[in-house]
Amino acid sequence: MVFGEDSLKQDLVQQQEKLNRETSPLGKVKALIKISDIHLRSASQDVKKSSLDAADRNLDLYKESVEKALKTLQSSRRNAQKNPAGFKEFEISLHRQLRLLDDLRSHYSFDQVQTIDATIAVAKAAQDAMFAEIFGPENTGQRKEKDPSHHPSQPKE
Repeated sequence: MVFGEDSLKQDLVQQQEKLNRETSPLGKVKALIKISDIHLRSASQDVKKSSLDAADRNLDLYKESVEKALKTLQSSRRNAQKNPAGFKEFEISLHRQLRLLDDLRSHYSFDQVQTIDATIAVAKAAQDAMFAEIFGPENTGQRKEKDPSHHPSQPKE
């Protein structure tokens, strides 16, 4: 399926150029979402060809783009509860991507799952962070403790 690979490479180059030109955090995140999709589609093609080393390389690139998108949104100083654009798109794409990752994981043997498990963990953490941003940590069961040294199970002195 050479055509598919070529068009993915072409899409990737276009999105990376777009990312480099983009000045708004929202535009950067949209490009990063597309880049993460491309890496995931490439990994999926690699898995179908039983080329797990190549798939792992694409999964690492996918993780990088997800982490960049997360950092970009978090450092944008936007209030996701009042203006959720970008945050919601990212969360929706992560939801879709996690389903695909879960499907890909079934093609890995027990001793080969480290990379895909780490990738799933990164995507899940980013998704959890988006929920917290959009709905507020108080509504997602991720309450932020005021005093980080105090654990609820320990009585305060």
